[in-house]
Amino acid sequence: MSERVSNRTSGAEPDYSFAEVAQHLQVDATTLRAWNRRFAQFLVSDVSDDEPRYSTADIAALVTVQKLLDQGFSDDQVLQFLTPKRIELAKPEPMALTPNAAETAMFLPQVVGDVLSTIANGQQTVLNSQTAIREMVGVVVQDNFNLKDENRKLRDRMLEMERALAEYQRREETRKERLEGRVRALENVVAALQQQVAQLVQIQRQRRRGWFG
Repeated sequence: MSERVSNRTSGAEPDYSFAEVAQHLQVDATTLRAWNRRFAQFLVSDVSDDEPRYSTADIAALVTVQKLLDQGFSDDQVLQFLTPKRIELAKPEPMALTPNAAETAMFLPQVVGDVLSTIANGQQTVLNSQTAIREMVGVVVQDNFNLKDENRKLRDRMLEMERALAEYQRREETRKERLEGRVRALENVVAALQQQVAQLVQIQRQRRRGWFG
């Protein structure tokens, strides 16, 4: 079980930093480094460096590991779940064959061959299923990263709009204060004019009384 998985992806597959993977899994750096060490055989990339890079297949494997650990599985159970089971046949001890047993033994190679063929086909089916599942999980992980990137851009756009709205509101408040100041000034002017008019009216009345008095 100490052998690393030999099925490796190749090509220009996008890779992710240690910090990005830790943020995606929502775990701290200590936990992620412990998983790198305990489950390195299921990772495509070499994650023993201080700043490892991860492929999509690595993230898919770590997501599976995280879900199994969250469900209470031990490390050994996780290893058994992720590693295809291989059946080892014990070599039969030599024994004396009776004539009837010798005739029966003539058919054993064919039977054993059929059994081994069935086991091999079953193992190949399991491997194909695991490969398909990992590819599907890889696609989901990639889509998740793309969605996070789109969400980040949308959040930045919303923050920009909020800043613009706040600036607009600030300008409107300033404009409102200036208009209110002008209105108060006009009210003061009108009040002063009304007072002057009232004084003029009173003077006119006094003059009229002087004329007729």
